[in-house]
Amino acid sequence: MSQTLTPAQLEQLKQRLLARRQELYAQMQQNRANLAPAENTAGSVSQDENARLANQTREVDTRLTALDAEELARIDRALEAMDAGDYGRCDECGCQIPFERLQIEPMTQHCVACKSAWEHKQGLARA
Repeated sequence: MSQTLTPAQLEQLKQRLLARRQELYAQMQQNRANLAPAENTAGSVSQDENARLANQTREVDTRLTALDAEELARIDRALEAMDAGDYGRCDECGCQIPFERLQIEPMTQHCVACKSAWEHKQGLARA
């Protein structure tokens, strides 16, 4: 069985989560700014082309904001687990997730074995 995380390891992971959360907030703010209606500028591109490009950009920024919000929720869940003393345990089997895995993905909720099994069920495993 793996060892529990040391206070220094927990602090390191917490700082990574907090830094990533700050990055995501900044990205979301930029995406929302991009969603604001743009001023109509005259140029060589037709108005229809401008409208089409604006709609595509809006769709991309909307989806990016949704993905960022999902990642923020995972980060917040990890930070709450740290505060509760439950951080670093697999939600599926309850084993301790190795520090090395948490360094790669500090907001993970699953050990490699459980994540691999889930991906295999979903057809996401590489052949």
